[in-house]
Amino acid sequence: MTSPAAAPRDALHALARATGRGRRSLRRYLLDPALPMAAVEVRARSLGVVRLARDGRRVSLAAAASLDLPPGAVRLSMTQPNLADPRAFQETLRSVLERAGALHVGRVALVLPDPVARVALLSAAEAGGQGDKQREEMIRFRLRKAVPFDIREAGIAIASGGPPASDSVLVAAVYRPVLEGYEQACRAVGVHPGLVELSGLALLRSAFDALPAGDRLLVNWDEGYVTLLLARGEWPILVRTLAGEAAASPADVAREAANTLIYYRERLGGKSLAQAVVRSALLPPEQAVALLEPPLEVRPEVLEPWPDLRAAAPGRAVSQALAGAAACLARSRP
Repeated sequence: MTSPAAAPRDALHALARATGRGRRSLRRYLLDPALPMAAVEVRARSLGVVRLARDGRRVSLAAAASLDLPPGAVRLSMTQPNLADPRAFQETLRSVLERAGALHVGRVALVLPDPVARVALLSAAEAGGQGDKQREEMIRFRLRKAVPFDIREAGIAIASGGPPASDSVLVAAVYRPVLEGYEQACRAVGVHPGLVELSGLALLRSAFDALPAGDRLLVNWDEGYVTLLLARGEWPILVRTLAGEAAASPADVAREAANTLIYYRERLGGKSLAQAVVRSALLPPEQAVALLEPPLEVRPEVLEPWPDLRAAAPGRAVSQALAGAAACLARSRP
């Protein structure tokens, strides 16, 4: 069972709050001791699966696989269903699950690209309200102008409980038709998405969990977007997801990294980063490190959420493509 101290952080990663099968309480995820034994990661042009194996109390990485999607099968959007070709998506999903030996696992974690949802930090006062229902309604009211869809049609996940000095609440909102498309595709091939996470948030937890106090930056760089997550200790203090032209070229990404560092110093009271970590599923990781080191003034480390992943999925490019799925399952690692 999730401990009371860990529960607020874990709440953030339960995005599947409301779907066509009815509303699901975040409490279900907080109290469910069994994490899925497989994770499906959706990327703009590929699908990946990481599967675990259990031997008594010992959990190990059993298999990993990645397959390209047909061109145009997925179109990342916060406001429109993402599956432009549902049949092609389902066929690829079935094939990659089969390759990883996960076609019959039943329950899976579903890891979605960052641009499909809005992540926001609110003050505790802004997220006020007494009781879960009233608090959720207050948060919907606060977010109504910050999302490009009807906030009444959003699934909402809420997390609080950062450092004692922080009064912030982290909120993720996803448009139900976007989420339902992915969940329906999973059910069509015989697996159930029992947990839904955003790639960047799963990676953040994996990168900085239980580290000493300090300000750190995670860069989640993938096809079509880059997310910059600043954390103080484990708790995010800034989340920026850039898509389109802002993430169109390495030079643009380097400039946005520099702008993030300036904002960190001028607006968030920061001085220097204790650490920077990059997941690069677009550029070769070594190139991403070389590009980001000058603007960040610290040499980034390449994120490897599961030590055995590169053996199960040979090549650093493949392991970076599967990093979100591996990070999602990292809580099961002994």
